[in-house]
Amino acid sequence: MIEPNPNIDSSSGLNVESAKRLFDQNDKFHQNKIPSLAKLEDGKLLLSFVVNNDKNSLESAVVLSTSQDDGNTWSIPKVVYHEPGWSCLNMGGIVRFNDNFIRLIIGKIKIDFSLGGDEPFSECITGYIDSFDGGESWNEEFKEIKLFPEWTEMYGQSNPHKLKDGRYLMATMGTLGRDVQWHAGISFCDPKDKFTFSPPVIIASDPQRHYSDIDVVRLDDGRLLAVIREHTLLKAVYSHSEDEGLTWSPISYTQFSGSNIKLQKLNSGNIVCLYRDELPNKRGVSLSVSKDGGESWNYFGQLYSAPRDAKHLPYYKCGYPDLIHLSKSKMLGVLHTYPDENYCMEIHQFVITDSS
Repeated sequence: MIEPNPNIDSSSGLNVESAKRLFDQNDKFHQNKIPSLAKLEDGKLLLSFVVNNDKNSLESAVVLSTSQDDGNTWSIPKVVYHEPGWSCLNMGGIVRFNDNFIRLIIGKIKIDFSLGGDEPFSECITGYIDSFDGGESWNEEFKEIKLFPEWTEMYGQSNPHKLKDGRYLMATMGTLGRDVQWHAGISFCDPKDKFTFSPPVIIASDPQRHYSDIDVVRLDDGRLLAVIREHTLLKAVYSHSEDEGLTWSPISYTQFSGSNIKLQKLNSGNIVCLYRDELPNKRGVSLSVSKDGGESWNYFGQLYSAPRDAKHLPYYKCGYPDLIHLSKSKMLGVLHTYPDENYCMEIHQFVITDSS
């Protein structure tokens, strides 16, 4: 079992008030991973994540748990999506348009480790199921999303972003071939057009680079900031939009090597970024803060620090942090760990106070 070990510099204006493992299964094999959070108007919390309890199988299911007390306790997770023969996972997770319309973005993949690469998938399909009653029930029809020639992911832990014209902006990424030519950008989702996804606006692409994991946040000055993973040099990049996502500035490098990006605006207007750290001497989930809208970043420590010998392998990497506000000064976050010596993976929950 892997216990939480957050270590954040208090000069960040952030303090980890508490941290714990969720869904303790003692010595039974389990892999709990890829968490996604949402908060409803009445304070109810939704937590979706992926479960595999069979060491001899790559099949997994997407489950949902709820909390009525700010994450102090959680309900027994219930399966909301599973398909035999597939690894089913959050491919963007919970997208809350409102309490009566919540979309769960799901991926179905078939894994073949002989293919190599970061994503050794022989098949990869992204789609969604919807709930119209606050997550109590979900429709059974899986509707595919196809925005790129080969693979599409609606990854963006902060999705959706409501725009001034009433549409929603969704971070997205995809490939031109099997695990090649990853592009990152955004798609518009229009309530007047049955919430269908528009063709993507590409923010980052290059024949010699892969750009994938992306998140977006709105700055105090009204601009949108996107931070994006880069696979080759392992240097995350950023871009701004001044016209509600229609166009984006040329990408520039941040000061960190991150993937599984999660952005959140703090009380001060500063932006915090949580990410899986790709530096070998910083295995785990790190935290950096920008005070100037993403132009520069300061590293302030880790929410999860992994041992040097952590199994940094495709499909078994840590990360996927998510973060929501419980109140103006308090945030609740989740992430998942690397496998332990028995290949078990844990979800860690942490409460952060914001005095920035």
